[in-house]
Amino acid sequence: MWLEAIISQEDLVQVMGEFLPVKILLDQDEEDEKEEKKDEPERSLLLHPATQVTLVPDQGVRVTCPAELTWSIAGMSPTMKLDELSVMIRPQVVEKNKGNVLELVIEVEEADFHSLPAFIDHTIVKALNAALATKNPAWNFTETLTRKVGLGTMLDPVEALKIEVQWGKTRIGGEVLGLVLSFKIGFVRND
Repeated sequence: MWLEAIISQEDLVQVMGEFLPVKILLDQDEEDEKEEKKDEPERSLLLHPATQVTLVPDQGVRVTCPAELTWSIAGMSPTMKLDELSVMIRPQVVEKNKGNVLELVIEVEEADFHSLPAFIDHTIVKALNAALATKNPAWNFTETLTRKVGLGTMLDPVEALKIEVQWGKTRIGGEVLGLVLSFKIGFVRND
């Protein structure tokens, strides 16, 4: 059995309108989220509301927006304004030990720093992408959607409906983004 969720271009614009502005904390890892380091200067990328949201077939979602980068250097944390930042968000299904996961890989494609020459822009983008490479928000849809649903006692010897996610796949076109999931349906019996 297959199930496909489809997000249209119009839906993506609406979702990004609700999601942005957002600050991406570049120094924090999962352990840091529990207890934030207060002694160290912050490295972060603040994405302002999108000026453009585009689906790029077979790649992902390109978001263009103004932004601010705070990057600690020698104990100081200057904030640099970006007139325009182009970010590619690549949804991909990855198989992990606990099942299939939908990861969002975030990569800066282009950055236009206010009053900086292009060669410096490229150097900063490289360092920024290295920091972003370790930040892939993920949803374990196998864990979320695999379920046993009790059917009560009226269907002896059938106790429950068993729904198991088998695999997932993304489909990215020019007008829609889709997530296709394959399920196996079965029953738990007591005989």
